Amino acid sequence: MTSIRRKTILITTLSLSAAALAAFAYQEHSSPDGMSPHAMQHQMHAMHAVASTLSFTELQQTASDLERAKQATAKFQDVHAAEAAGYQKLGGDFPGMGTHFVLTMEATKFDIEKPPILLYVKNSDGGYTLGGVGYLFDAPAGPDGQPVNPPFPKSIALWHQHDNICMLPNIDNPHSLTESQCREKGGHFIAKSPWLVHAWIWKDNPQGVFSPENPATR
Repeated sequence: MTSIRRKTILITTLSLSAAALAAFAYQEHSSPDGMSPHAMQHQMHAMHAVASTLSFTELQQTASDLERAKQATAKFQDVHAAEAAGYQKLGGDFPGMGTHFVLTMEATKFDIEKPPILLYVKNSDGGYTLGGVGYLFDAPAGPDGQPVNPPFPKSIALWHQHDNICMLPNIDNPHSLTESQCREKGGHFIAKSPWLVHAWIWKDNPQGVFSPENPATR
């Protein structure tokens, strides 16, 4: 491993650690009702819990994985290259979450270098800039409401699911159709998606690399 690559992984690792803590700090400062000393102490304990449950090995592995994902998706900075590879636009431009270009919504074997979803940010000229990637994961839910044994540490990656998705290219709102309406239009209906996580590896996210929303895309 070259010194440049080691430095890249170290910088990314430190960024991930900071992002995990920043997510809690953001919640604290965005509280509309203020925060009592007791609540602030609880928040500090929560921040400490994130830092203490994430090992250095996990940080290194996550940073290395995301670096691999970035290198593998560099070719998709041009949205036309993504479309040529089979990615199709699903839904419109969602504030904070960009535009999703989807290869599949079926969770197959997890491959860090082949994300099934690409997240693009729409430019003022109507074009798209690659902002991040999305991964799917098929697993039962654990007692914490998160998938069992996910590929990213739970302390920094929050997974979610979607209900009633119509896989139909260029549909304005993939959640707007019933199952019968979706099939009548030739779409593929998904009652509940696999677990999904966003990774903002191309556009910095002040709320954290794994946050579902990125305010910098608004």
